[in-house]
Parts: sequence; C-alpha cells; structure tokens
Amino acid sequence: MHRVFNIAIGFVSVIPGIIMALGVWQYFQELPMVDVLIGRTVGAFAIISVVAAIQPKKELKKVSQLGISIGFLWMLTAMILELEL
Repeated sequence: MHRVFNIAIGFVSVIPGIIMALGVWQYFQELPMVDVLIGRTVGAFAIISVVAAIQPKKELKKVSQLGISIGFLWMLTAMILELEL
C-alpha cells in the first residue's frame, strides 16, 4: 500500500517541477507545441513512478522532493536537447 501512496505523491509533486521548467524555458524561448509537451510530461511521470515505487516505506518528504526535481530536470533537459544550435 505504501507504493501506491508514494506514486500518488510523486505524480502530484511532478506537476510543480514541470511548471517551473516551462516558466524557465518560456523566459528564453517560445514554448513548443502541446503534443510535444505532453510527450515530455509522460516521461517525467514514468520516471517518478519507478522512483517512488522502489522506496522501501511511505516517505512523503523524500518522494515529493524527488518529484519536483525530476519534473524540472526532465522537462528542461528534454527541451535543451532538442535545440538547434
């Protein structure tokens, strides 16, 4: 049962990280199309679900911190790697 709780907390905490990454990106460049953003977002949710599921016990603070950081880093890295330099 603790895995389900951790995954739910991870899903909720990924959203602020994604929003922060989009805000940083919009400061420098225009945001990409919605379908591209959804694809990148699914990747962040997949990563946090795996990370949250392997936690040995119910850890609200650790999973929420990991969710915010994974959401931010995954989205920003995905957008940076698609730049045409």
